[in-house]
Amino acid sequence: MSAQGHPHRQKPGLRANIAGLRPIRGLLATVALSRSAVVLYPFYGVYLAAERHGLTVDVIGLIVGTFGIGALVAGVASGALAARIREQRLAVLGLAGVAGVVLVISVTTELWLLAGLTALWGFCYELVNPIAYTLVARVMPEEQRRFAFSAVRLAINLGMGIGPVLAGILFHLGPGLLPWGTAIGYLASALILARARIATGPDNDDEQATATPGDDGGPGRHEMRFWTFLAATTPIHLAYALPSTVASVYVIHTLGRPAGWASAIFAVNAFMVLTCEIALNHAMLGLSRRTSLLIGYVCATAGFVLMGFGAHQTWLLLVATAVWTFGEMIVYPVMPDHISAITPDRLKVRNMGLYTAHFNLGVVLAPLIFLPLLQALGPVTSWSLVGGVLLIGLLTTTAISNSPSIWGTENTHPTPTPAKTSQHAPP
Repeated sequence: MSAQGHPHRQKPGLRANIAGLRPIRGLLATVALSRSAVVLYPFYGVYLAAERHGLTVDVIGLIVGTFGIGALVAGVASGALAARIREQRLAVLGLAGVAGVVLVISVTTELWLLAGLTALWGFCYELVNPIAYTLVARVMPEEQRRFAFSAVRLAINLGMGIGPVLAGILFHLGPGLLPWGTAIGYLASALILARARIATGPDNDDEQATATPGDDGGPGRHEMRFWTFLAATTPIHLAYALPSTVASVYVIHTLGRPAGWASAIFAVNAFMVLTCEIALNHAMLGLSRRTSLLIGYVCATAGFVLMGFGAHQTWLLLVATAVWTFGEMIVYPVMPDHISAITPDRLKVRNMGLYTAHFNLGVVLAPLIFLPLLQALGPVTSWSLVGGVLLIGLLTTTAISNSPSIWGTENTHPTPTPAKTSQHAPP
């Protein structure tokens, strides 16, 4: 039903929207705690060097790299697993799996076994992400879903800000404490999620033939919408993989600037996400997903082009970071929100898994493509090419969003409704 079918209601305030997150508060606590417990991974390479003296640098790189392979497999396989195991239980198993695997890693010396266990660690770690997004999509009303996704991102970023600090303290005390820190944190997260009251949707997915209200069409159209949207947003994942993977190399090696400038980029990004994302997404709740995504694309395009001009004026790196961070805070809640809206219930975990796998693929491919370009073409041209790729994504999204048969329909002026509760929530 469109917004016109409802009587006029005042837009809920920020406090009301935060209170509306009550159905997923257990999930948010789980995400924040588990990400805070990611203390082994940031120091995994140096941990192996310190604890496994026979390993060379190349071998350590190989072992660490298998984590990403496991994460990619988890994104693709999550839908098939969720068809056999209840979603919340599957996420609990993933969290407990991380705890168990890292403890086995702590006592393993065999090279190939370490590689296999690291891949399994990545699998269990990533398995939680599509399930978390799916649980949000199931329990939160459409008009609150984008705000809820921004809250999940806040929990993720809060944990990822705490985790490396704890990792540094534990490593200083003794590298052998890192696996125990991760295991204890993840086991506690599994216990919290196991006891959380989170809606998981109907037992029989066959009864759910359509996606959320406002979406129409048969299975073929649902598939077309999802894959078209995934293709149109590929530039976003490629571009936003660059700050975390190449920013320090770009600033310190290519530009020859002090390391403090690289740290400042990460600090500006983290500060803005932690302090502004919730308020920004609250302010934009009245905008359609299409409008929000296009605004985010514009910010991303301008911000990444500006990164190249930081070669001439270093302070522009921080301005650029602020601009593309605005884009990040907009597009990353909107994308899972749109996927939720165009996906039938029976395919939600699968599509969220493919979405997270798509992101991880960008993390793998972006530095492999960008660093040779940076060396051959220089900063301005290379970052301008990134902006050009984003501009193509912007134009593609504009084109497909003008077609309801490809994009789907959406309510542009949502009104507040109570969050659903599930008859399947634990007592």
